[in-house]
Amino acid sequence: MEIQLELSHVDYQCDGPVAVICLNQPESGNTLSRQMALDLFAAADHVQNNDEIRAVVFSAHGPMFSFGGDLKEFKAFGNNPEQLLSIADQWHKAQQILLTMPKPVVVGVNGIAAGGGVPMTLVGDIVLVDEKARYRLAYTAAGLSPDGGSTWLLPRLIGLRRTQELIFENRELSAAEAVDWGLATRTVPEGTALESAIVLAQTFAKGPTQAFASARRMLHASFGNDFMTQTDIETREIGANMTGTDGQEGLDAFINKRPPAFTGRR
Repeated sequence: MEIQLELSHVDYQCDGPVAVICLNQPESGNTLSRQMALDLFAAADHVQNNDEIRAVVFSAHGPMFSFGGDLKEFKAFGNNPEQLLSIADQWHKAQQILLTMPKPVVVGVNGIAAGGGVPMTLVGDIVLVDEKARYRLAYTAAGLSPDGGSTWLLPRLIGLRRTQELIFENRELSAAEAVDWGLATRTVPEGTALESAIVLAQTFAKGPTQAFASARRMLHASFGNDFMTQTDIETREIGANMTGTDGQEGLDAFINKRPPAFTGRR
């Protein structure tokens, strides 16, 4: 893989049309520090602005996905919240990009996802979780309230009551429970989360990139729209895709019973 950015806390590499973003501070449990937040934003911003990238993997190196925020660094801030706010702002911008960029995102979850590590896992369209992984929100155990989009993402994915259980009771979930609740898509064999995510992303990178982008936009918009507003958007999106390069290729391939050769363009 060819390294595209020089980052110290995040490993960012590209293999053709697939970008791989990995948290890369395994000795600290991939905790979210100021530098990691900056690196995550830089990597995510680079991905969204690179038209050659057609699918993205987000994962972590080491035995843990992420223990969440770097509490030692946060404690050193003392009574000055401004430093913490700057970290949160950069991280939230990275989360927003990964959630909304016009290309599919596959998350591979290894080991423990705790605190802010939990919302990090939720930015993907497909979330593959190591069968031995565990989830624990853990914010209130440290006297903190959730961030990272937890209070926006979790109620939409698993409902209000289950979100309240995770926040107030700090319940730990196994990988199988995370799938059952709707936090993840499916489990994969131990030690294969990153590899499995890359293989799936390579498949998506050969697919109809613009149709995937349309689906991402519409799914995120659906919670704020009534039925007719949403179906009006669907009509516009399918019309644009059907008359575009990939849409015409897909229709011709289906009619003539051959594999499509998508280029990622409308």
